[in-house]
Amino acid sequence: MDTPPRIRISRPEDLLAHLPYRLGFRPRDSVVLLGLRGRGMPVGLVSRVDLPDVAHPVVGPRLLRDIDELMAADGSSDVLVVLYSDLPRSRLAADPVVRGALDHLRGLTDWADPPGPWVVGARTYGCWGEREECEPSERDVAELEHSPVAATMVLHGATVAADRAMLAVPRGTDSTRRRAAGRAARDARRTLAAVRARSGGGAADPGAAFGRPGAVPAAGQEEMVAWRTGEWRRWHRLLVLARQEAQLPAPELGRLAVGLEDHAVRDGVLCSVIRPAPPEVPGPGLVARTLDLAMLPGGPPPEPARLEAAGTVLRAVVSCVPSSSAALALGLLAWMAWWSADGARADVLAQQALRARPGTRLAELVVDALDARLAPGWVHSSVGGGTAAEAPIR
Repeated sequence: MDTPPRIRISRPEDLLAHLPYRLGFRPRDSVVLLGLRGRGMPVGLVSRVDLPDVAHPVVGPRLLRDIDELMAADGSSDVLVVLYSDLPRSRLAADPVVRGALDHLRGLTDWADPPGPWVVGARTYGCWGEREECEPSERDVAELEHSPVAATMVLHGATVAADRAMLAVPRGTDSTRRRAAGRAARDARRTLAAVRARSGGGAADPGAAFGRPGAVPAAGQEEMVAWRTGEWRRWHRLLVLARQEAQLPAPELGRLAVGLEDHAVRDGVLCSVIRPAPPEVPGPGLVARTLDLAMLPGGPPPEPARLEAAGTVLRAVVSCVPSSSAALALGLLAWMAWWSADGARADVLAQQALRARPGTRLAELVVDALDARLAPGWVHSSVGGGTAAEAPIR
């Protein structure tokens, strides 16, 4: 999807139809809160929270207070609450988790006052109603799935995963490609180890983004520089193939997976997602300035074509190489999702990276940003500049 489509919102049902596309997946056992700002810019921040977390006696109130502060800072005058549960509507009020979540929503906010909240189930949807029990509804969920809003999103290439777990990058099914990528990765790792040994460890310059604290330049770096240049050119070649929609050679993907284990190469790849890539591997100063563009208010939003090409290459790496070798690519994909304000995907990919290789630093940083509900810089400038902003959603 090259540019975000313009959606005409004229009734709450339009928002319900849009939410799965905004999230990227169909929520289950969740509470989704959508900030409403008013005329000209009606749709604000979105936050998805697991039902058990909202119902928790300690966690629930804290979450709602945090979200209330975020909504207020974003300029929301009201909040649409949607409760997603596949339980029959007749059983919702008696379910302790649903009841606990509803009590917190109604006791701590006015967002879910009767007849709210909206309730979307497996087959039907509608407001909870004025009674203690959730009122019956004959409204078919298919109305939302086939609405003009959904049709517009599909026309623009948007898709919805069946559930949140499907946002992870799957392993490829082509065993020949996986074997070829694995062999290439093993050979590349031996090469890198030998180059590092001859280069005194190949430590990055001080200040390289996300590099080792206190790293100092090692002596005799010519061979290390040449190796990094080769990996940088490999990345560029694969980007060209991705833009041409050509098949990416499995051995090249395996070698790139190892290349990303070098801080300088990985930071360069990250920079090439944010702005046009320079011909040489970016140095520490350029890396820091480029990351400031993404992190600080006033920075540019993601450029879809650049993001899509990089994502195609990195997803192909993950699909081909052994899971432990895929961690760095997954960390980059998680960061790209966070920068795109796709918090749910960022969280799933970061957790996938940490399962593949615990301690993957970039994935840990993404998790920290999501835990702090930290939005990328362009979101802040969008809010201040008068256009609808997208906020990270988990």
